Amino acid sequence: MAPKTGKTKPHKAKGDKKKREEKVLPTVIEITVETPDESQVTLKGISTDRILDVRKLLAVHVETCSLTNFSLSHEAERHGRNRFPETLPSDHRPRLSLPTDSYLILLSEDYTEELAVAHIRRLLDIVACTTSFASATKPPACKSKDPTEPGSENGSETSPRVKPVDPNSDSGNAKTDKVDGDISMCPPPRLGQFYDFFSFSHLTPPFQYIRKSNRPFLEEKTEDDFFQIDVRVCSGKPTTIVASRIGFYPAGKHPLVSHTLVGLLQQISRVFDAAYKALMKAFTEHNKFGNLPYGFRENTWVVPPVVSDNPSVFPPLPVEDETWGGNGGGQGRGCDHENRQWARDFAILAAMPCQTAEERQIRDRKAFLLHSLFVDVSVFKAVSAIKNLVDIKQNSSLPTSYEESIGDLTIKITRDVSDASLKLDCKNDGNRVLGLSEEELAQRNLLKGITADESATVHDTPTLGAVLIKHCGYTAVVKVSADRDLEGSPNSSEIDVEEQPEGGANALNVNSLRMILHRPSTLQSSNAIQRIHGTDIEYSRSTQSLVRKVLEESLQKLKEETTRHRKSIRWELGACWVQHLQNQATGKTEPKKEEEAKIEPAVKGLGRQGGLLKELKKKIDNKNSKVEVGKDISPSNNDNDINKQEATKQELERQGEEKETIWRKLLSEAAFTRLKESKTDLHLKSPDELMEMAHKYYVDTALPKLVADFASLELSPVDGRTLTDFMHTRGLQMSSLGQVVELADKLPHVQSLCIHEMVVRAYKHILQAVVAAVDNVSELASSIASCLNILLGTPTSETTDEDIITSYELKWKWVENFLLKRFGWQWKDENGQDLRKFAILRGLCHKVGLELVPRDYDIDTSCPFRKTDIHVACSSADGRTLLESSKTSLDKGKLEDAVNYGTKALSKLVSVCGPYHRMTAGAYSLLAVVLYHTGDFNQATIYQQKALDINERELGLDHPDTMKSYGDLAVFYYRLQHTELALKYVNRALYLLHLTCGPSHPNTAATYINVAMMEEGLGNVHVALRYLHEALKCNKRLLGADHIQTAASYHAIAIALSLMEAYSLSVQHEQTTLQILQAKLGSDDLRTQDAAAWLEYFESKALEQQEAARNGTPKPDASISSKGHLR
Repeated sequence: MAPKTGKTKPHKAKGDKKKREEKVLPTVIEITVETPDESQVTLKGISTDRILDVRKLLAVHVETCSLTNFSLSHEAERHGRNRFPETLPSDHRPRLSLPTDSYLILLSEDYTEELAVAHIRRLLDIVACTTSFASATKPPACKSKDPTEPGSENGSETSPRVKPVDPNSDSGNAKTDKVDGDISMCPPPRLGQFYDFFSFSHLTPPFQYIRKSNRPFLEEKTEDDFFQIDVRVCSGKPTTIVASRIGFYPAGKHPLVSHTLVGLLQQISRVFDAAYKALMKAFTEHNKFGNLPYGFRENTWVVPPVVSDNPSVFPPLPVEDETWGGNGGGQGRGCDHENRQWARDFAILAAMPCQTAEERQIRDRKAFLLHSLFVDVSVFKAVSAIKNLVDIKQNSSLPTSYEESIGDLTIKITRDVSDASLKLDCKNDGNRVLGLSEEELAQRNLLKGITADESATVHDTPTLGAVLIKHCGYTAVVKVSADRDLEGSPNSSEIDVEEQPEGGANALNVNSLRMILHRPSTLQSSNAIQRIHGTDIEYSRSTQSLVRKVLEESLQKLKEETTRHRKSIRWELGACWVQHLQNQATGKTEPKKEEEAKIEPAVKGLGRQGGLLKELKKKIDNKNSKVEVGKDISPSNNDNDINKQEATKQELERQGEEKETIWRKLLSEAAFTRLKESKTDLHLKSPDELMEMAHKYYVDTALPKLVADFASLELSPVDGRTLTDFMHTRGLQMSSLGQVVELADKLPHVQSLCIHEMVVRAYKHILQAVVAAVDNVSELASSIASCLNILLGTPTSETTDEDIITSYELKWKWVENFLLKRFGWQWKDENGQDLRKFAILRGLCHKVGLELVPRDYDIDTSCPFRKTDIHVACSSADGRTLLESSKTSLDKGKLEDAVNYGTKALSKLVSVCGPYHRMTAGAYSLLAVVLYHTGDFNQATIYQQKALDINERELGLDHPDTMKSYGDLAVFYYRLQHTELALKYVNRALYLLHLTCGPSHPNTAATYINVAMMEEGLGNVHVALRYLHEALKCNKRLLGADHIQTAASYHAIAIALSLMEAYSLSVQHEQTTLQILQAKLGSDDLRTQDAAAWLEYFESKALEQQEAARNGTPKPDASISSKGHLR
C-alpha cells in the first residue's frame, strides 16, 4: 500500500513546545453497566467522558434507552461504592477514574410526579418514529448507496488515497436510484422524503396511544400514587395504569408493579412485547452504535409529517409536548427573572478579572451563562408581547409602536412596514439598537475591532445586553437599561446565575414559539379535506392582489431610491486588518479562523485558478506596498533638506501628540495601550484616515483573499448560511456579494451560491413586506402561499391567467432592480434558468421563519404551494441566528485550539459552554477528524457520534453542521468496515447536499468519490466508476483540469481500475495524478510521494500482467474501460 497522505504542519507560535507537551489524546474505554435485572451492558466511551456522558450512552443503547430515573454507583475491585445521583451540577460531574475496567451499577430511584411524567415522555419519544415521520407517499425501503470522508470544517480538498475522499465536504445526500442499471446522480429534490431517514413506519407501533386517565382509582389512592394513564397497545382494550413513587402497576394490581413502564407493558401484553422488541431490533439495524431516532425537536423548516394530519393542533413531538412535561427548551420561562438586575450583572461581568487564562475561563463561563439566560428571557418576553399585540389587533386598531419596561429590561415593539425597498436593520449591534448614526456606528465598530482582545465581546455591554427579534410582522428590541444606578462596586460582587440543566442540552428552540395559522374549523372528513386541497390550489384573488400591490409599490420606491455608498464596517474587519498588518510586518502567513480551521494543508497550486490567484496576490502585494502604515519618506540631499527633515520631524511629533490626545478621548487607557503595542502604527493615524484605510483594505485585500480561499477550497460554503458565516467572521458585508461574483469569475460554484443568496435576500424583503401588510392573522397562511407561488412558481404554456403572468414578470423586475441597488450586480435573464428553487425555498424559510409540510412540491407549476402547506409563520429566524452566533462569539478561538492541542482545550471549551452546546459539538467534530488522521477510527467515531447527536437536536436536521456530521460519520464507519451503515449515512448527507448546493459543487464531487469507494467495497465496481466519472467531470468543470481535487478524482479512478485488474489504465490515470501534484505541490510533498508510490505499484502490476499474457495466461476483462465511462 502507498504511504498515507502527508499533512503539512500548521504554523507554530513561540509557546508551542509547552503546548505540545499538553497535547494528550484520549483513549477508548469500555464501561460495563449492571442493570437492575442483573444483566450487563457494555458501553464504549472515551477517557474524557463523565457520568453525564455515560447517561447519554445509556440513553442511546437499545437495552437501556427506556430507563430514566436512576443513579449510578461506581464499584472498583476492593474499593467502596461511590454513588452518583440523578442530577449533578455540570461543574461537578465526576470523571470516570478507571481507564479500562470501569464498572457501574445502575440503581433504580423513586419517582416524583414530575419524574414519572418524564418517564412516560421518554417512551412516547422512542415510539414516535413509528408514527410521526411517515411520509404521505409510502417511504421507500431504500438501501443507501453513497460515502464520504472527514476533513476540515468546510473545505473539501481531497488528497489522493485509496480510501474515501476528504470529508471536509459537508456531504450532502442524494438518494441513488438504480433502475435497469442506470444511476440518477442527482434526482430532483423531494421534500416528501425529508423524514424517511428517521421513519420506522413499516413497523407496528407498540401502542396506539397513552393518555392521562380521568377514571376514578379502583383502590383508594395513597400518598405514593400520583396519577393514572390509559394505555392501548397495538391490539386489545385500553388498560389503566397507575404511576406511583416506586413505579407503574395496572389499576387494582399493585403486586405487578414495575419500575419502568416498558417492563410493565411487556409483562401484561405479549403483543406489546413483540412490537417493542421488533422496534429495538430495527434500531440496532439502523445503527448499532447509537444515534437512535428519538429526542428530536421541531426545529427544522420542514415540519414532521404528523403535523399534516392535524394542522390546527400542530401536534408536538414528545420532547416539546407540554402535556407530558416537555417544552421548547431554554431558561427563563415564567416570572422567575422579572426583577433580575441585568444592568448590575453585566457591569459585574465586564469588571471581572481577565488577566490570566484561568481568570478568563471563569469569566467566560459566567458570561456564557448570563448571556444565554438573558437571550432566552428576552425572546420569551418579546414574543409574548407580540402575540398579545396580535390578539388585540384582531379586535381593534393599534398604534404602530409599543414600549414597556420589565425591571431592567426595556421592550420596544414596532409594526413592520409593507415596503420591501427599505433596508432592514436586524443586528443587535446596529443603528436601531445602539441609536447611533451610520458614521458613528462605523467608527465605533472599527475602533472595537482594531483594539479587540479576548474580552472584546464581554466588555461591549451595549451589544451584549441587547436582543432583536422579528416575529409575525413585528420587530422587538429588548435592551438592558443603561441608566440604572448600581449599588456598590461591581468589582467586589458576584454574579448569581444558575447552571444550565442537562449540561446545556435542550437550548431554546425559537420554532417552538410559533403562531398556529390554522383554526380547528378546518378539520373535516377526509373527503372534505380533499375538496379543501383542491380549492387551495386555485389562486386566492385577494391575496394575489395584495402581493402584487406590495411588489408594485416597493419596486417603484426602489427605482426612485438614490444610490448611496454605505460606509458601514463590521468590527471583525478591524480585528482581521490588524492581524493582517502584523503578519505582513513579520512575514507570517495568515492564520486560519476558528470556522476555517482545517486538517488538510493549504493548497499551493490551483490549476486553472492559478492565474486568478497569482493576479489576486500580485494585486494585494502592490496595494499593501502602497499602504505601509506610519512610514513617511523624506528627501535628504543637502543641508536644506536636513533642516526640512528636522522641521518635518517636529511637525510629525506635534501631529502625533494631537492624534494621541484624540485617541485617548475615544479609547480607554487599556484599549489605547493595546493599539499602540500592536506594532501597526495605526495610532499615528487619525480616525478619518483609519476609516479610509480600512475601506481600502476591505476592497484591495479582504475580498480578494476570501475569493482566493474559495478557489483553494480553504473555504467551501454549501449554502447561504455558511457563506454568510465565512464573510461575517472576516468582517465582510453581504452587500459585497456582487463583487464576490465578479472576482470569482472562474469559480462557477461560488458564483452560484452568491447569486442564490442575493435572490433569497431579495425574496425575503418581499415576503416580510407581505406579512407586514396582512391585518388579519386568519389570512396570513393564504397570503404567504400566494407570495411563494409568485416568487417560486413557474407559469407554464397552459397558464392563461394574466394576473399570474403579470406578477411573474413583476417579480423579475424586482429581482433585477434589488440586486443592482443593494449588491451592485447586474442581473441577467439567463441567471434565472439556473436557479435551484428548493435551495431558495430553504434559505427563505430560514430567514423569515416559515415551516412547510413535507410533500413533493411540483415547483415547475404556477401554484406549487397552497394554504395548508404553511403551518407556521415568522417564528423569529433572527432569534435563531442570535442564539447560534452571538453565544459562540463569547468563546472565540477555542475550536482551533481543540484541533491543535487536543483534549485539554476541549475540556476548557466544555467548562465554558457545557458538554452539549453547539460549540462543543463543533469541537467534538474537529477532534474526531484529528483522531481519524491518527488512524484511531474508533475514537473518531465516538466523538463524531456525539457531535451528530447534538447537532440534530440543537441545530436542526438540515443544518450545515448536521450535514457535515452525517458525511464524516459515514467515512468513519467505512474505515471500521461497516460499509452498508456508511452508505446509509452518506446517502442522508447526499440528499441534503443536493437540496442545498446541488450537484455542481466540489463537496458533492468529493462525496461522489467516497460513494464510489464504498460501492467498490461492496463489489459494485462498475457503479463506482460511474460515480468517479461524474466526480471527475465536476472537478474539471468547477476547479480546472489540474487542480488537486481533480488529481484526487484521477487517483480514485486508478484505484477502481486496479480492482478490475485494468492496470495499464490505472497507470495512465495515476500518471496524470502525479503530474498535477508535482506541478502544484512539488516532489517533496508527501502527497506527491504517495502518488509516486502508487504509480510504481500499478506499473509493477501492469508488467506482471503483460508477463502473464506472454506466458499464455488469460488477460482479465477490462471491457468497462471501452464503454465510455472514462472519457
